[in-house]
Amino acid sequence: MHTIIYYLQDMWFYMVIALPVILIYRFYRIKKSKHKAKPLHEIGVIAFLIFLIGLLSQTVIPSISFNNGSIEFVNGNFQAVNLEFFRVFRETYNAIKYLDLWQPFLINFMGNIFMFMPIGFLLPLLWRKFEHVLLTVGAGFLLSLSIELLQLTQLRSSDVDDLWLNTLGTFIGFICFMFIPKKHRHWFKKNKVG
Repeated sequence: MHTIIYYLQDMWFYMVIALPVILIYRFYRIKKSKHKAKPLHEIGVIAFLIFLIGLLSQTVIPSISFNNGSIEFVNGNFQAVNLEFFRVFRETYNAIKYLDLWQPFLINFMGNIFMFMPIGFLLPLLWRKFEHVLLTVGAGFLLSLSIELLQLTQLRSSDVDDLWLNTLGTFIGFICFMFIPKKHRHWFKKNKVG
């Protein structure tokens, strides 16, 4: 549980820093736009962008460390590259059974799923073109693939299981979106131009 709290605290730092920049950007886009903005759409877009910053802060943005009045960016320690599909099942099972450690299950397994559920939920909620499951899940897959490839260049571990778990999380997020009645979905969409 301590590890999850650490990740959330670290995410919040980046999200709070990014919030003013995102607000200024969205205000500029609204002013430049030829149509009236919907408040729920704008709130959703801001939440989506802040979420992406939080996600990237834990996957590709180097961690910030404050030492003796100086700021250091830490990429992490290279651990491994896993190209073996479904190894996460064996490692999680062994950690729980032999070491009584639930952290791999919570972080590696469930964390990878939960971190991408907002992608699958917010993309179709905010933009009409993502109301197709293949497009949304494809976007989640490509985002996850990009993260895994970027992690290779940053001395971070990269794992093929993260790829399919993230994609599964995107799909589950899309399923959650489907529970929103069709008659209410337009509240979150941008107005059509013209």
